[in-house]
Order: sequence, then C-alpha cells, then structure tokens
Amino acid sequence: MAGGTFIKHDKRRPGAYINVKAPNRKGGVTGSRGVVFFVGGNVLGWGQNGIITLSPDSDFKQLLGVDLDADLFGVTSEATADGAVVKIDEKKKGVLTALHETLKGALKVLYYNINTGKTAEFKDDKLPWDFKALYPGETGNQITVGVSPNPAKAGTVIVTTYFGTEAVNKQTVKTASQLKGTEYTAVSVTDAAKADDGKALITGLTNGITSPLAGGTTDTTSEVDADALINTLETQQFAILTAAGYADDAPIHALLANTVKRLREEAGQKVQVVVPDTAGSDYDYEGVIVVANGVVLSDGTQLSTTEAAGYIAGVESAVPLNQSLTYAVYPNASDVIGRLNNEDTILALNAGKLLFTVRNDGTVVIEQDINSFHNFTQDKRSDLAKNRVIRVLDDIAQNTKDTFEKAFIGKITNNGAGRDLFKSNRVEYLNGLVTSGALGAFDAADISVDPGEDLDTVVVNLAVTPADAMEKLYMTVTV
Repeated sequence: MAGGTFIKHDKRRPGAYINVKAPNRKGGVTGSRGVVFFVGGNVLGWGQNGIITLSPDSDFKQLLGVDLDADLFGVTSEATADGAVVKIDEKKKGVLTALHETLKGALKVLYYNINTGKTAEFKDDKLPWDFKALYPGETGNQITVGVSPNPAKAGTVIVTTYFGTEAVNKQTVKTASQLKGTEYTAVSVTDAAKADDGKALITGLTNGITSPLAGGTTDTTSEVDADALINTLETQQFAILTAAGYADDAPIHALLANTVKRLREEAGQKVQVVVPDTAGSDYDYEGVIVVANGVVLSDGTQLSTTEAAGYIAGVESAVPLNQSLTYAVYPNASDVIGRLNNEDTILALNAGKLLFTVRNDGTVVIEQDINSFHNFTQDKRSDLAKNRVIRVLDDIAQNTKDTFEKAFIGKITNNGAGRDLFKSNRVEYLNGLVTSGALGAFDAADISVDPGEDLDTVVVNLAVTPADAMEKLYMTVTV
C-alpha cells in the first residue's frame, strides 16, 4: 500500500506519509440510492421478459432459474458414451457471478432480462391438465410434474412440481379445476376434461405419471436492443447502471457509458455507470466508473475485472452520501488479480481507474473511490473525480429537480413569496446534508432564488462545499 515520506503535500495515492525529524528542541508545540440497473441480457433462459426486481433475500431460483448462493453458474454436464462432458457457458457464468457480487452491496437490483424463446410443456391423455413452464426458455425443461393417486383419500390425486431435484409445490385435488398454477408452471384444464371437471380421469388413475416438461428453448439471437433498453432506462429510478459480467471489450459497456452521459446532461437523471477497463478506452467522465482489476475470494474463486465490477456497482449504489469507499474492504477477498506496484498504481489512478489493492495486513480494499474523470480544467477541477463528491452534487441536483416537479411546478406563484418558499425548502434540505457530514458549512446566503426573464422562470444560484473523507496523512514526528 502507499506510504513513505514527503517533501510537500502532493501525493497521489491514499496512504500515510510520515517524516521523522530530530531538530534542536524548542519549547511548545440520501429515492434511488441502493438501486442498480443490471443489464443481464439473454443468458437465463427463464424469467419474465423485461425487468425482474431483485433484493438480497429474493427467491432467485424462482425468479431467475438459478440459486445464486449455490449453483455453478453456466456449468452443465452432458452424458456421453465415454462419460460426462462438462460445458461452461462463459457469458452466463460471467453475468450471474457479477450479479451475485452486485447483491453483496445493492439494496435492490433491476435485472434487465431478455427471454423470448419457446415454452416447455407437458401433456398426457390420461391427465386432465396441460402443464406449461411459467416462462419461456430452456430452463423450463428442468421442471418435472408428478401425478399420483392419493393413498390416504380415494378419488384424489397428489400433484407435485419439481424444479431440478427439489419439490417446489405439492397439491392434493379431487377435480381438475382445483389444481392451481405454481411459481414455476401454468396449468390449464384440457377440453376433454371440462365436461366433468376431470373427475373420471382423476378417479381412474391407478398408476402415477411423472414427466419432465420439454420443448423449452432459449432465443440466443435476441440480443440487447439499444433503443428498447434506453427507453426502459428513462422510466426507471436507479443510482448505478452496469452490464457487469459481459466481456471487458463487449460493446454494451460503451453503449451504457454514452447513455449515462446523455441521461445526466440532457434528461437530468443523475446516475453513474460501472464498466470494466479495456485496452484503448478512456471515458474521462464523472458519470463513468472504470474498474481496473479483479480479486480472488477466500475460497479460491477468481473474479475477473468485469465480475468484480458488479461488486463496485452494488456498493457504489448504496454507500451513504457522507461516506467514501476509499480503502473499503472487499468482503471475503484474499488477493488481487493484477497486482500493481506503486508506480503503476499511481499511473492507473491518474488515468481515472478504480482498482483493488492489498493492504499491509493482507486485506483487499478499494484503493480510492474515484471515477474516470481525469483531464481537469478550470471549470471542472479534480474534486469531481471523487465519487463521494459526485454523489453529494448529484443528490442535490436530483433532489432539487424532484422537489420542484412534485411541489412547485404549476402550484406555487412565481413571486417573491413563492421564491422564498422554494429557497426555504432548499436551505432546510442543504442544512440536513451539513448535519450528516455530506456538506461543509453552508449559509442561507449561499443560495439565491431569483426571477428569470420569463414570467414562469426561476433562476437558482447555489454555492456548496462537499465534504470529503480523510485519505492522506502527512505527519512529522519530532524527537
């Protein structure tokens, strides 16, 4: 980690810089926070088409078709004459691993799913029902339905639904219409069974029938449509956008970066995007966070740069406005993939790369909570490279926009009293940021609310000083 001595206060890396000297002794000495919009694409082969809302305690198996805490993502085995052949879907593995990491920090994930394949189904003339998977995709082929006579009560049957090897639903019915759909299957009564509500088939069933659903296919040709995605993004509330898990050089990352710039500057939607670093890219924009390396977890799992970007997306979305992620610990990480020496670390930071480093005690941390902005100007100085600063400024802009739209537009007269009311509202909000430590000292004189050139126009001028976390220690020890 960074450290050493100093001549002047000009160090780039966070760290403790300590000089020891021995001169002659002389006397005396805060809506969308926590929400990630995650572009998953067509990797699941399950789930509703569009947005799937997730939280850390969601039933992932039902919603996504995988258990995020147990499954080997994208790994399948196929029996052959020579034994089992293991196959790995690298895209699926990457996206779901990144999603798992995202949920370590995010409070809510809006998972953008594309699923337009064919739906698995099962029917048998001996049964009064047609069974279909609840969603299209090949994952539906993992569903099995078992129907057996109920030994405890004649004239009834037990219908059990399995997902993989797990029984996920069991119902006992005596008529066809009593059977309800499940979180995995849709059920309909066959035309032949409608006359007597399936009683003849149910009472006549002497042997159990068990069969998997079949015919489910995933439409792998259906990729992310840029226009549809952008339209969806404009209607959702979130703090961080990402396509973590996609290959580092996948075009989706640049698409999202360009979209975020337009959302921030043209739509007033103050969001950021997290992307993996890739050769030749230089986003140089405060709305884009570039992750430069990956980590090794304590169980030996290696997370690539794009997979680790998922973790950054999650924690960046939920970190409080008055906190920084500089030196924040990556949970259960034991090492960094792509360790950099001191000189290369400084070069990466100067280029606007967020990277993981290993502290002296072996703990893996975020070196510095920065975004990709690095070509500073007189109008845009280095403060804007700090994500903590950007979070506060973005919250001020977003909160002011939301408040104006909800409580003032079309409701409050644009006169002195109305403008004073709006100013009072903003002063109260800003003082709250001061109290929380997100802003430095603020005075009501630092904001003015004046009439504009048109009768319906209000002009606000505001001066604030965002607070930052301690990152560099310069200490002189005198003995």
